[in-house]
Amino acid sequence: MTMRMYGLGAALVSSILFVLVVNAVPVAAQTVSGAQTPGYKKPFLTSGGAAIGGYMDMEFKADGDGSTFDQHRFVPFIFAEVSDRVHVASEIEFEHGGFVAGDKDTGGEIKLEFATVDFAITSALNFRGGVILSPLGRLNVFHDAPMLDLTERPLVTRYIIPTTLSESGMGFFGVVYPSETMVLEYEAYLVNGFGPGAVQDSLRILDIRGARGSQKNDNNNSRAFVGRLGVSPRLGTEFGVSVHTGDYDDEGVHNLTVAAVDARFARGAFELLGEGALARGEYQSSVSTETATAKAAGFYLEGRLHLLAGAWNELPQSVLTAVVRVDYVDRDRTAVGLDDERLTLGVNFRPTEETVFKNDILFDRGRAPGVLEWGDTETAYRFSIATYF
Repeated sequence: MTMRMYGLGAALVSSILFVLVVNAVPVAAQTVSGAQTPGYKKPFLTSGGAAIGGYMDMEFKADGDGSTFDQHRFVPFIFAEVSDRVHVASEIEFEHGGFVAGDKDTGGEIKLEFATVDFAITSALNFRGGVILSPLGRLNVFHDAPMLDLTERPLVTRYIIPTTLSESGMGFFGVVYPSETMVLEYEAYLVNGFGPGAVQDSLRILDIRGARGSQKNDNNNSRAFVGRLGVSPRLGTEFGVSVHTGDYDDEGVHNLTVAAVDARFARGAFELLGEGALARGEYQSSVSTETATAKAAGFYLEGRLHLLAGAWNELPQSVLTAVVRVDYVDRDRTAVGLDDERLTLGVNFRPTEETVFKNDILFDRGRAPGVLEWGDTETAYRFSIATYF
């Protein structure tokens, strides 16, 4: 009897082990795929609804201060179609190798460049919310290194339009077709806006770049407005006007407004584009009870000539481009000085549209506050490679 019970017990244990072994692989597979584990029960995790890509650029810099390699940017993209009408897009930017805690000398940075949820209503009206690339000028939105034909961005997009400017907010965008050839595009958002420190009181100089606001908090509970209207009367021609305006100080009483115009013209192998901006910031003067105003302005004009397109049979998409750009900014329009000028000459090669090798020579000169004479011209060299992936 006892032996029979042992035999039945052994048979039962063997049956249980057999069932577990037979079902072990399916159970594990279900756990990994998310059928059994709550942490993995997320839509689109394995459905193929999301896509990943990005771009990177690597630079060699040589100027009067020396020379160095700079892993400037590595920027992954994530895009997902949640439904036919709901899309999510984002960029995560790693600059100069990224920021390592405790090592601030690297100048690196890791940040969410943009992250938006779009809800499509009609082509003329769509909702967008999140961390938005502010449509202040054209280059702030179309700023990817592989898109640009020179390594350095224009001076006006550094000092007046603080590219890359991304802000938390919500609003609308859309496209309208008034005729068969004309296209109207617009973007309009309420955003947190710029923060304190936009004006260096002692010098009456705008520091717009240093005043880029928080993506989390609005320092004065007063929204700013940013918007752009673009008009393309025909293919290859585009004009745009844009503005960013709102209170920037903690008290919410001083306004900072940046207005910009941009244009692009392309005909055959020739392309001409440019952008200009004017900024005006109020501040409380330390030597007077009255509100003072700081002003800044700048522009760039860039010409491109595309040569030898598809000249190599092995590289049918390749093209060589000669580039000339003129930059000018005046960061203190209320007094003499603090002007910067730059002439950039470049030749780049694109084996495909997505990848570019850039060779640039830069000629810079400036004028200090209160000084009438221009300083000596300084020369610098840039070589870089940029590619989408």
